Amino acid sequence: MSESEQLETGVENAPEAEPENQPQTESATEPAAEPVTVQADQPEISPQTESTAEHAEAPESSHPPESPAELPEEQADEADSDLNLFERYLEEDIQFEPSRGDLCKGVIVEIRPNEVLVNVGSKRDGVVPQSDLSRLDPDFVANLHEGQTVDVVVSKQTDDENVFLLSMSDALQQKDWILAQELLDSGETTMHKVVGFNKGGLTVEFNHLRGFVPASHIVDMPRNLSEEARRQELERHIGQELRLKVIEVERRRRRLVMSQMLAEREYRARRKKELFQELKVGDELEGIVRSIRPFGAFVDIGGADGLLHVSEIDWAPVKHPRDVLKVGDKVKVKVIRLDPDRHRIALSRKRLLPNPWDTIDKRYHQGDFIPVTITRVVDFGAFAQIEPGVEGLIHISELADITVAEPLKTVRPGDKVPAKILRIDPRRQRVGLSVRQAQDAGVTVESLIETPEEPEPAAEESAAEETAVEEAGPEVSADETSETNGDESPSSDEDQG
Repeated sequence: MSESEQLETGVENAPEAEPENQPQTESATEPAAEPVTVQADQPEISPQTESTAEHAEAPESSHPPESPAELPEEQADEADSDLNLFERYLEEDIQFEPSRGDLCKGVIVEIRPNEVLVNVGSKRDGVVPQSDLSRLDPDFVANLHEGQTVDVVVSKQTDDENVFLLSMSDALQQKDWILAQELLDSGETTMHKVVGFNKGGLTVEFNHLRGFVPASHIVDMPRNLSEEARRQELERHIGQELRLKVIEVERRRRRLVMSQMLAEREYRARRKKELFQELKVGDELEGIVRSIRPFGAFVDIGGADGLLHVSEIDWAPVKHPRDVLKVGDKVKVKVIRLDPDRHRIALSRKRLLPNPWDTIDKRYHQGDFIPVTITRVVDFGAFAQIEPGVEGLIHISELADITVAEPLKTVRPGDKVPAKILRIDPRRQRVGLSVRQAQDAGVTVESLIETPEEPEPAAEESAAEETAVEEAGPEVSADETSETNGDESPSSDEDQG
């Protein structure tokens, strides 16, 4: 086969042409040259991209980066923005600097003899002057150290010295104002110490602030007092710890108003619910008299008040509780009644004292005549006190003789009259008396009151003489004895004559 025939056959048997984007293989007939390989789905490379690639593949050089004008449009705008911001940060000094009155945290960088240098995150440091440090607790100032994080308030900017004037004391007060507002919003109660008073009320500590408690919000504050009595009443609270509730916060006017009455009311209501679950009738407790009323006394038994009725104060009749008790007294009481629905606790003091009725039948007997004191006159007779805590009834029929038209008018409260014991019932605590039968027997009050008999003077003198002779012994002569007796013993000369 000739060379031309072989070429024609090769052309006919050759495969179909491949797509343009497929990689070309090296032909045996083509001259040796570097192959150019193109990926199948690779996007077309733009001149700009090629330029970027060239920069990426180019080796590092010592030339400075291109200016924003030489960069593409989007990158040039971004670079220009960052550069302008950096220049303004350096030149115009408008970066994140605190303003006057701002509360911020800073780090102590240096402690000087008369000031403290604090970095508050700005280009310029701040200074806490000695005048501000003197307002702080000396122990707090002594414990300051470099690197410590503290709260400060920007009080003034001094451009000439290029520093901030800072205040630690104002920062502590500002934090207290924030705390006071939180307590006002939450309604919580806290304990605070009374440090002073004025004519309107009490001054209390609130960390680094001062709170005010109006007199109308003080528990058990008497009303209508004279100026001097009011001053004494307020002064006695100094040093006490009071449970208080924040009721008003006005930071601009520096007003922090608190209430003891509302705080105690809420605390006692909550505490009373707990006590009803803990207490039971018959429990013996120790309490403090909080207030006194004509009908009884209110006793604090551990966060809640119980009523000690006037009839439960003592076995003897009590006209007014203040005759036996006073505010602040510690008393032992017994729980005699609990009423959870009405939130009331009834107490008794006399039931912890000896009951005179338990031994009355040992001291008095039926038929005895005794002096009594009329305490009350009623329609059916009169009550008379035999001894403190023991009363008997004189029936109207036993007050006077039957011939008296109005027996009730024969006695009045406070009268002392003789009476005869008709009956004694210790279990029911009843004693029946009769004035009529005592008068019929001729008994009087004077005859029932025992008066001690005074010894005769002569008997006293003779007893003293005998004691003196016995102490002197047998050495005492008859003459000495006669001198001691004086005129009562005749002398030996008179006997002889």
